[in-house]
Amino acid sequence: MKRILLWTGVGIGTAGIVVLLILLFCTCTFGNHQFLNATCETPETCARCGQTRGEALGHDYAAATCETPETCTRCGLTRGEALGHDYAEATCLAPETCARCGQTHGEPLGHSMTDATFQTPQTCVRCGYTEGEPIAAALAGKPLNELTVGVPAPYTTASYEDRDVDVTGTVEITNYVVTEGSEVFPPRDGYEWHIATIELVFSGDDARKNGAQSAVTFGDYYLIDDQIAAREDENGLRPFVADWYGVRVQCWQKTGPNEEADWYGRELRFTWREGVLVPKGYDGVLLIFYNYRLFGDSTRLYLPASEVLDETTPVFRMK
Repeated sequence: MKRILLWTGVGIGTAGIVVLLILLFCTCTFGNHQFLNATCETPETCARCGQTRGEALGHDYAAATCETPETCTRCGLTRGEALGHDYAEATCLAPETCARCGQTHGEPLGHSMTDATFQTPQTCVRCGYTEGEPIAAALAGKPLNELTVGVPAPYTTASYEDRDVDVTGTVEITNYVVTEGSEVFPPRDGYEWHIATIELVFSGDDARKNGAQSAVTFGDYYLIDDQIAAREDENGLRPFVADWYGVRVQCWQKTGPNEEADWYGRELRFTWREGVLVPKGYDGVLLIFYNYRLFGDSTRLYLPASEVLDETTPVFRMK
């Protein structure tokens, strides 16, 4: 018995179906492209037929760093060169450090400290860092009978005729200036003159009978004794040494001419100027008025401050 297959509609058979499936899944005949994502240099591209759509993304370059050139954040492509490190010099507290990325190289320098002086504590010569306190002045905290410009203060000294007899008057700094210099007080580069005008006034029976003999010496607030030389040079200058920021520096003292030394009515009055030539800003010189009787038989021009200074001795700090 024969079997008859009847086709009840339009058909393509098994072979046709296979062909359709191949065309559908293996080709882009029906527009079914398989687009791959766009890249920096290519647009979206069909993996089967190569058809493209849209545009390539283009490179997205991150800025260059010290160690890498400009680099695309998507594909890693580079261009140019790495910047290289920009190292700032090492400091006392930090090693060489890149200004861009912070990478360090080497070690900090560490502080280079000077010794403390009377004017400054220990100080780093590189960065200015300080540690501790300045050296204490020899007279710091000591009671001093300091004179004020324009204010007379009691002053006792030996009489001129009899050293065993004391006379009491007043001492006054009537004027005080800090100046570059003058004809009487010659200038010097890097120095300044500190000049005090002094007035001593004595009255009373002992002064009228025996006169008065004043005694003035110089000291140093920091060192006490200035060691002023007894001999003066051709300009009337007597050298001494002061400690200025840890350095022993040459200074000079000069006594100006007497402007007044005589009796005025019942008063014996002396007026003159004392000047010291010191580095600009130096504030340590002391002008000390002591009792002439302390000289005894000494032939020295000045007595050291340490021998005559006590809490009653009139003192003027030339600062």
